[in-house]
Amino acid sequence: MRGLRLALTMMVAAGVFCGGTAHASSTPAPEAPGQIGSAKCDFTAIKNSLFNTESAASGGYTAIYGGGKASGKYQFIPATRAGYIAQHPECKTKDGKSPNNCNTTQTWISENCHQVQECLMDAFTNDNLQAIRKDPACQQLLANGGKQITGSGQGKTLTCNVTESGLLGAFHLGGRDECRKILKNGTGDKDALGTSTAYYTCKHGNKPVPGNCTPGPTNTSGTDTGSIGTLPQLEFGGDFGLDLSGPEDPLRYWWDAAFMLMAEAFTVNMELQVQAIGQMFDAKHQLETQRLMQEKSAEAHRDYHPSEQMCTFGTFARDLHATERAADAVKATVAERILERDVGQGDGMGISEDAHDKSRVSQFRKKFCDQDDNGRRLYQLCPKPAPANMRNRDINFTQTLDQPLSLDIDLTDSEASNDEEAVFALVDNLFAAKPLPRAPEDAMELKKFHYNYLNLRSITAMRGIARNSIANIVAIKTASPNRDDATNAPYLRALLREFGLKDEEIQKQLGPNPSYYAQMEFLTRKIYQSPVFYYNLYDKPANVQRVRAAMKAIKLMQDRDIQAALQRREVLLSMLLEIRLRQRAEDVYNNVEGAVFEPNYVGKAPQQ
Repeated sequence: MRGLRLALTMMVAAGVFCGGTAHASSTPAPEAPGQIGSAKCDFTAIKNSLFNTESAASGGYTAIYGGGKASGKYQFIPATRAGYIAQHPECKTKDGKSPNNCNTTQTWISENCHQVQECLMDAFTNDNLQAIRKDPACQQLLANGGKQITGSGQGKTLTCNVTESGLLGAFHLGGRDECRKILKNGTGDKDALGTSTAYYTCKHGNKPVPGNCTPGPTNTSGTDTGSIGTLPQLEFGGDFGLDLSGPEDPLRYWWDAAFMLMAEAFTVNMELQVQAIGQMFDAKHQLETQRLMQEKSAEAHRDYHPSEQMCTFGTFARDLHATERAADAVKATVAERILERDVGQGDGMGISEDAHDKSRVSQFRKKFCDQDDNGRRLYQLCPKPAPANMRNRDINFTQTLDQPLSLDIDLTDSEASNDEEAVFALVDNLFAAKPLPRAPEDAMELKKFHYNYLNLRSITAMRGIARNSIANIVAIKTASPNRDDATNAPYLRALLREFGLKDEEIQKQLGPNPSYYAQMEFLTRKIYQSPVFYYNLYDKPANVQRVRAAMKAIKLMQDRDIQAALQRREVLLSMLLEIRLRQRAEDVYNNVEGAVFEPNYVGKAPQQ
């Protein structure tokens, strides 16, 4: 039932049930000039009415314009005639002769040119009809059965209701603005003979025209064509190859056409629905792809945008390798220098006991002597006071070696800095302050002295283990070999300034260039004393993981340093154990029974 109602609705909309008195509600498409008159309802009635009114027939009315007259079967003025000939060149061949035969006024009115005039009149009238059906003023005149108007002309007065054929007459006489003028003054324009366009509207009204072939019972000039139907109805049937012009056509012809349209509408509708669904899927996939790209972009921005914290770790650690290499060289040099003093090598201060003592006393009086020491009784030993920043640095481990983070030590140049003199003087006081006695050269010729000299070297070797520890401390606090403008020193100083330290205090602690010890101090301790480190952890998860990896890497470096310290401690402990076991070893070597082990035994003879 729903499909039937839809079919019936479509048939009514197409006008298929309209009989001879029906009027189409839609405006027909304009006909091509070459096809005008081919339908059962054409412009013949209105053209005949116009022809019979004017002078070319028996009407005796001669149109006048400007300074001349209109000519031809339908009283065309030259401008209109020339314009339509230019627009419709196919009309010029209607005379069967040259296209130019009907272009002049003399040939235009000849019988040979009547077909040309018919062709142009069809085109002209069709254009006027379309203009009427599109003009709001004309539609206002045609509304409600037509507005009643009165016009005069040719000595007569006519009153009528406006129709489409009447307005075609008004347009033919006065032009396409006559609907507005009739609405304005009721009569429209008048020509030079005093004929109004309202008169022409009544004179030629109620004539059949395409789309309105049965204008009603008041049509006295036209002929009622019965149930021919409107032009849209005829075109509707013609689209399906059906002749719907006669009453004998069965109802199924109307239904066939309607159902064909309905099936086509259903098919198109379903195709459009499938297309809409496909578009929805396309839009869904497109939006999902865009969202995925945006998510990946956001993730990349989140995961691959480094934080300032990572830059801090990288900057603080960038000089570690170069500084560590320099520290290894300093460690070897310090250990070598202490060894040279112990064994009296070369022309150094340890060549003899007298030279060693005089050298140390001379250095003490110039560099480290404090006249207030020894109850202020050092004025005779030190007549001139030592520099204030160097006093007692040869014995003050804290001031000389423990407190500073970096020491100004560079053993590659020929100048001795204050830190270098202070450190070596401190080492001389801590290790073998009184060097081993130097054996005379002639004693070396005695074989029995060879054993004693080897014992002296053994003592020197044991001291070397302790020398290694102090040399390592000096080495790791040696300043970086890089220049100040190429190291991380400015950034380390900036961190100390955040702690409120002044530049003078920073210089005392850090020195000119940070040492390996200073850099590790910042990376493993001081960087975590700054609150900036902790609020920088409020960052992207990927950056927090990177910071954690950097902290673990630094911890591994610190663990290696701790391991090296434990190895040095292990060597020291093993050496202490060796000293404790030497007495027992001597007993074994001498095969002495009942020997007693003395805890403080150092090179003593075994006791019975």
